[in-house]
Amino acid sequence: MNYKMWCRYEPCKVRVRVRTQKPVKIRLIASDKDQANTKFMDAVKVVNGEEDLFIRMPIAPNNLALQIYNEAIGNRPKEDEDTFEVVGIKKEDLETTLSRTKMDTSIVRSFVNFAQKFSYNAGWLPPKDYYSTTRQFKIEYLPVIKSMQGKVLATPARISTQNGRIQISQEAFVPFTIPMRMAILLHEFSHYYVNSDIADEVEADLNALTIYLGLGYPIKEAYAAFGETFIGAPSELNKQRYNIINTFIKDYIEEHKLTDVYAKGN
Repeated sequence: MNYKMWCRYEPCKVRVRVRTQKPVKIRLIASDKDQANTKFMDAVKVVNGEEDLFIRMPIAPNNLALQIYNEAIGNRPKEDEDTFEVVGIKKEDLETTLSRTKMDTSIVRSFVNFAQKFSYNAGWLPPKDYYSTTRQFKIEYLPVIKSMQGKVLATPARISTQNGRIQISQEAFVPFTIPMRMAILLHEFSHYYVNSDIADEVEADLNALTIYLGLGYPIKEAYAAFGETFIGAPSELNKQRYNIINTFIKDYIEEHKLTDVYAKGN
């Protein structure tokens, strides 16, 4: 089933209430109706009975397009759908928690403004260099990221420890949701601009997550972003990093009393 909602580019949270008679795997895709490759959420949730599904958008489109369907059957018109029903769709205020953290600083806010604009448009932007308004931050948008020897690397992004420039793989970023793009950009930013140890991956993970969750981005997409990165570079270290991330996210949910979230496994 397809729906449209007018968001007027205002940060918001959308509540989608669905009802099933038995367990159904519901897929919810939220995207910009007017711009290609610009998704705010692409998630699957098993619903048994009546449940609210939430789309958290610290950056939102003018016109939001929603696809809600039974994953086992596929998207079909409302009149043909008999395995579940959409009870209601409502736009609500988005609660944020960044101001309660140590990451609510001018440099973080400045980078967030730049990163959100880039993440919003990365699905159609051509490969070239992009600068923030102040030219403090630079993103090199490349078709793919290569090693010094010319080998294509699996990583979606990396940052120079010499000057803080960030390289992004267009091939990796185009299919990602906006929240996934933001999680990765915030990780790279944290290495150079926030970390006490520029080389510490775990510190960059947790600093990035503090900003990401504080801005109100969806938790499920954070798992997806880091999962994609770790799948591309499997190692014992990345397994440990994922476990630390998992614990951090669960603790953040508890500390800040977040309720409209999909944690791991849901």
